[in-house]
Amino acid sequence: MRTPRPRRVRRARALVVEVVPVVLTTAAVPVDVTGVLGRRVESTLSFKTGGVIAAVSVRAGDRVTRGQTLATLRLDEIDAQVAQARTAVEKARRDHARIEALHADRVATLENLQDARSALDVAAAALRAAEFNRAHSVIVAPADGRILRRLAEPEELAGPGRPILAFAADDGGWIARAGVTERDVLRLHVGDRATLQGPDGLALSASLAQIAEGADPATRTVEVELAVDGAMPAGVRSGFIVDARILPQPVPARAAVPLSALVEGRARQAHVFLLATDGRSVRRQEVEIEAIHDDRAYLRTALPAGARVVTTGAEFLSDGRTVALPAASR
Repeated sequence: MRTPRPRRVRRARALVVEVVPVVLTTAAVPVDVTGVLGRRVESTLSFKTGGVIAAVSVRAGDRVTRGQTLATLRLDEIDAQVAQARTAVEKARRDHARIEALHADRVATLENLQDARSALDVAAAALRAAEFNRAHSVIVAPADGRILRRLAEPEELAGPGRPILAFAADDGGWIARAGVTERDVLRLHVGDRATLQGPDGLALSASLAQIAEGADPATRTVEVELAVDGAMPAGVRSGFIVDARILPQPVPARAAVPLSALVEGRARQAHVFLLATDGRSVRRQEVEIEAIHDDRAYLRTALPAGARVVTTGAEFLSDGRTVALPAASR
């Protein structure tokens, strides 16, 4: 009777993989947003009173100086109101003087004198209001700057507060306004550096100058202002769209691995395979992802110092699998 031969146990062939060391970095993940360039001080100019527009003396793109007349209403009506108010003041002043003299002669009562004084005060207040409206029936440049848009033409009927001109002041410099998500804004601080990329190769450096205190109820984003460094290149206009990259302050060191090292990712959970110390097998490790940027994943899970993770071939591995490294990686 033959004795059966012992069966050979076939060992799994080592799978050739590539590994890279785990990198510890304090660099924060940049915040990438889209913004709109503009001058810090931009406003819409209008008349306080309504009326027929007599003249608009500037057009879009014109440079203006502080105090320059930009637009006027027809002043016939408002000048008549000013004249009427002045006449009322003169009459009230004469009445007050007459009652004051009569009071001194004990002919008029103290109440008569007080009423005359009140009437003079009311007339004077009405004159000040009329003169104020007269002054604001002419639009003048509030500062040196440029006209962005012309929104009305002569002979049009303009109501109080209707936009007539869009104006941008030279002082205050240029900024880019952008909306940042609630999650990202928590990582930002005033003073963080930023870069701006615009049309036709436009490249600008900037810093974070302002963070709004409230989120936009429609978009749930928080507006930030990025102050552009130095002078603006020729040809740049308000309203240009730019891609902004904001660089938050450094954070405590944490592990960063290539995206190719992640397997079976779901939400913020994934797995990596760590090469054993003998370099012949791998261990499966669950990790939590803090953020993904470019070709790297930043992890909240601490990994051993000097550990190496599998990149090429990770999708074919299982826990404890025997592996081999290319000669160049040993």
